[in-house]
Amino acid sequence: MTARASRERAARAGGATVALLAPRPMGRPRSEDSKRRILLAARELLEERGLRGMTIEAIAERSGASKVTIYRWWSHKAAIALEALLAEISPRMPYRESSSPLASLRDQMRSFARFLAGRRGQLLVAVAAEGMLDAEVGAAYREHWVRPRREDASRLLQSAVDAGELPRDLDVQVTLDALFGPLYYRFLVQHAPVSPAFAEAIFVTVMAGLATEEARVRLGLGGVR
Repeated sequence: MTARASRERAARAGGATVALLAPRPMGRPRSEDSKRRILLAARELLEERGLRGMTIEAIAERSGASKVTIYRWWSHKAAIALEALLAEISPRMPYRESSSPLASLRDQMRSFARFLAGRRGQLLVAVAAEGMLDAEVGAAYREHWVRPRREDASRLLQSAVDAGELPRDLDVQVTLDALFGPLYYRFLVQHAPVSPAFAEAIFVTVMAGLATEEARVRLGLGGVR
């Protein structure tokens, strides 16, 4: 073997050695993994103790993260609870597609009522109440929970207007409040249960006064007013 060939072989071997010693990608960044563990711990504690019984100290202990790390991302335990809940709840309200936008809206209201009556809905009550006292939590609640749901329902109402099921001069935002406001009222005040039957009663009452005659007949709400 010539001297030149020996040098080239050594260089290749050295390159292979360097490649073997080079650090490999570590996958998920440590900060993301820590955040995931914190949110998991918060969700578990929220289920076990409720918002009042959940503490930052308990979250830190269960997640293995320091309180300093937790406070770096969240200013309040309610903010952690809200993010933990929203991490496993779709930002959109499910409903069955239909040729009638109002029929789809009716189904959406029933679906929403079932969610509010369930365990996750009850946990959300405490977070929503905290949002009335904490501006940051309130802003997060409105942005990540309320806004996408209002957008979905607004689109269905506008589609109903375009389809001739509702009058052209309909105030979409006021109608939206008339439909979903009573659900949120019972959800927060809890003077009476939230149920699909209650959602149906709201829909029938509001649409009996707003929907066109053809739409009312198709939806089984009666004919001429």
